[in-house]
Amino acid sequence: MTNTTPLVGQVAWITGSSRGLGRVMAEELCELGAKVAVHGTRPDSPKTFGEGESMEQVARDIAAAGNGETMPVWGDMTEEDEVRRVAEEVRANWGQIDILVCCAGGDIGAAGTAVGKGGRPEDDDCLNIALDDLKSVMDRNLLTAMLCSREIAPEMIERKSGRIITIGSIAGCYGRETGSIYAVAKAAVHEWTRCLAAQLRPANVQVNCVAPGGTVTERFLRIHETDQSKMVEEGTLDRYARPREISGVVGFLCLPQSRFINGQVIRVDGGGQTFPC
Repeated sequence: MTNTTPLVGQVAWITGSSRGLGRVMAEELCELGAKVAVHGTRPDSPKTFGEGESMEQVARDIAAAGNGETMPVWGDMTEEDEVRRVAEEVRANWGQIDILVCCAGGDIGAAGTAVGKGGRPEDDDCLNIALDDLKSVMDRNLLTAMLCSREIAPEMIERKSGRIITIGSIAGCYGRETGSIYAVAKAAVHEWTRCLAAQLRPANVQVNCVAPGGTVTERFLRIHETDQSKMVEEGTLDRYARPREISGVVGFLCLPQSRFINGQVIRVDGGGQTFPC
């Protein structure tokens, strides 16, 4: 008989899980039996795109839907002290962190999500993007993954057990004229994942990256001019993904069946990219 809750007894912290893809990843791991720390930058982060009222409410909803246990946490993951504080809150509640999913990120400039199209910077190319926006996009994606990994990896090394999953993007796999800094940041996340995986390999700690293609979330719909022919959900792989198609891969990377997968960047884009990484 198949065990439907194989992650019972494990604790997962998913950064950037107040909304969008991260929230669905939290639902996935909760359904698989993990205790899940649901994270946002602020107590009201879910309000940003109308996906909830508060972190407490979203955490309750995820726990109810997954018949599991969650806790809400919030803080700026680009600040080392905040990363440590949030991690300590999770440890104080549940003892340790077995799974870290670094989902916080996005092509969001220094002024935040309230500006323009969901915070997407103006002139987002290699030469013209404002320096504060450049730093914001790099920090939200790369620095958050670095700081959270640096905080959690030591306890995993000591136990000789743990999973770290970063969230990259197919944008980080090719050159493009616009959205350039986001692409650079995600490419850096991919390489950070590979390097960390090599370092933690002797300690039996797996580090992998999931790199989604275009995926239908509330922010995705607000910032992109979507191709309506790709809004279908079946019958073709030449379409946009749905969040569950991404979270399912994250869930798999937390299961015993994936125990020998390490250092990989797994593109989840329906085969839109088929060239070597």
